[in-house]
Amino acid sequence: MKKTPLFLVLLMAASALMAQKPYDAFISKADSLYRAKDYQHATRIDFVTIQGHKVEVLTSGMQHNKASQPVIVFENGMASGFGSWDTVAAAMAQTHAVFRYNRPRIGASEDDSLPPTTAHIVNNLRVLLLKKGLKPPYLLVSHSFGGAYIRSFASMYPEEIAGLVFVDPVDFTKKKGYGALPYLEIGLTQHQVDSMFGKPYEQFIRRLYEEMPRFYVEEVKISRALNATGFAECVRQPLPDIPVHFIMAGGYKQGDDRGKTMYDKEKLFRINNNIKMKRWLEVINPLTYGMFFYSASSGHFVQMDDPKLVIASIRLALSDYDQLKKE
Repeated sequence: MKKTPLFLVLLMAASALMAQKPYDAFISKADSLYRAKDYQHATRIDFVTIQGHKVEVLTSGMQHNKASQPVIVFENGMASGFGSWDTVAAAMAQTHAVFRYNRPRIGASEDDSLPPTTAHIVNNLRVLLLKKGLKPPYLLVSHSFGGAYIRSFASMYPEEIAGLVFVDPVDFTKKKGYGALPYLEIGLTQHQVDSMFGKPYEQFIRRLYEEMPRFYVEEVKISRALNATGFAECVRQPLPDIPVHFIMAGGYKQGDDRGKTMYDKEKLFRINNNIKMKRWLEVINPLTYGMFFYSASSGHFVQMDDPKLVIASIRLALSDYDQLKKE
């Protein structure tokens, strides 16, 4: 049976995972992002209880919470806290109500013992927003794996969405079997691809499940399930004609070169970006206000490396939504 890659982020982590205590650096980085950033805003942090479990939320700009004016909602990347949005959220709170939160098991949010499926997370988010007095329409802004959640939100509740901004998102346009494409384009044979993602890869996944913290493992499991179905549940409904923006990170970090491979990692990164770009353009081309932005020097956390671009994208989406309402 042929094996295809989960997604490139896990691949880059594979060589590190095989080292002794590989998750220490990951946890340290996540913890520093969370505590150094988020607790600067401790007076605005709150907890909302859903079915007996506390969820950590952070609101700002609530004086701008007005009927028919979009609420800006941020969805974090995989196993990440809301601290990476600080600069962007502060700018947007000057004119709009802003909502951030941490999914179950992340930050100070409690473990609700449920897998973070798209349906579960989307429905949780809607409850959280309404409990904080934040009603639609929502402009959803996501990073990385969070893109799967906001795309699912748009499929489930399209009438509640004012716009979508995907910041270097997980590629929910990737159909089952497409994962091998960048490797084939770089010159590997199908046999070589299959050998990379056969037994060694399954061993890596098993070790990841054993050694990485649960808040990370549970989201990896959902990501794998979504990849296996070509993200069918995320894209089961077409996007409404609203502002939809994709922001792609083009900066390749040389630190990603660790570990020997049979291919040039930076070249693979560029090929994969080109493949994703083509598919993302196909998503936005039918839309009146579809936009694509590319940050050549930014790493994966574009909201931290190039916050001005993300802020500009959100403001443009808000402006275009206002224009749509007038048309």
